[in-house]
Amino acid sequence: MKKGAGAIRISDIPVSLFSAVLGISGLGLAWRKSAPMLGVVPWIGEVIIFAGVLVFAWIAAGYGLKIARAPQAMRAEANDMKQVAFFATVPLSLQLMAAGALPLDETIALLLWTIGTAAQFFLLLIILTGWMQGGHPRRIFQPSVFLPSAGLLLGPATGYQLGFIEISWMMFSLGLLLWLFFLVMLFERLFFDMPLTEEELPMLAIPVTPPALAFMSYNALNLQIIDGLTRFLFYAMLLFLILTFAHIQRFAQLRFSLAWWSFTFPASAAAGAAMEYGGAVGTGFPDILCIALLALATGLIIYCAVRTLMGLYQGGLFKQITAG
Repeated sequence: MKKGAGAIRISDIPVSLFSAVLGISGLGLAWRKSAPMLGVVPWIGEVIIFAGVLVFAWIAAGYGLKIARAPQAMRAEANDMKQVAFFATVPLSLQLMAAGALPLDETIALLLWTIGTAAQFFLLLIILTGWMQGGHPRRIFQPSVFLPSAGLLLGPATGYQLGFIEISWMMFSLGLLLWLFFLVMLFERLFFDMPLTEEELPMLAIPVTPPALAFMSYNALNLQIIDGLTRFLFYAMLLFLILTFAHIQRFAQLRFSLAWWSFTFPASAAAGAAMEYGGAVGTGFPDILCIALLALATGLIIYCAVRTLMGLYQGGLFKQITAG
């Protein structure tokens, strides 16, 4: 290991690193959905889902050591209005792993979903209470603002299958309301106040995620019936995807940092939503879109994984911009 790698400290590990779990686990679920849709061998998705579990265990162990050995560093993240939203990536990871476990072991899925959903509600309440105290500068409203409420849109798809019908509808309704509320706040900043900085730019992909998750959850709650709201959510996702691609020239000029993992979960969620929508509407939906989104998500995660491992080997990665 190179000398620079020795500079990595436990206190440097950011909570936003759990964004890697979101991207990998979401990709595994998208590959699982591609088996019936595109005829892909089913074991690919299962392997990727298991890889997401291993990555979660590795990051959780590292961050657990950070809490034990450098609690002041953890508290600094929790008190940072721009970083606190990334704590939501932990319960989001549990909810994604619950979705991955559901076809294999319902008991494990129930345990993961219950813990993840309860933690999501608790964390959302804490963050919203802090934000509602007011007096915050506009710059704290970056795309990560969607993360604390994302679990409300992610959880219903699994919760409904586990038998939590009313709780799932409640989560979906509240999640949809908060998505629209935060969307107005974010675009008000972008249009009239200040654009995203170079450090924040990779997070521009995050707005793709809420409508993608909302689509998949509503589709489950609506018994796989494609109606007007289903189409609205899916095509809203496509709009934000197009808006993200419109900035590809700026993305290409960025150097790699952990912030690049922000691209992975939106891409994985979009791929999964496209698989689900294509399977529901039938032959009128272009398979090429599903294939392209799956290839994009896979390529992004491979790139981010390779560059992250290279950064860990060379050292100093955690001291770069660490928006997740």
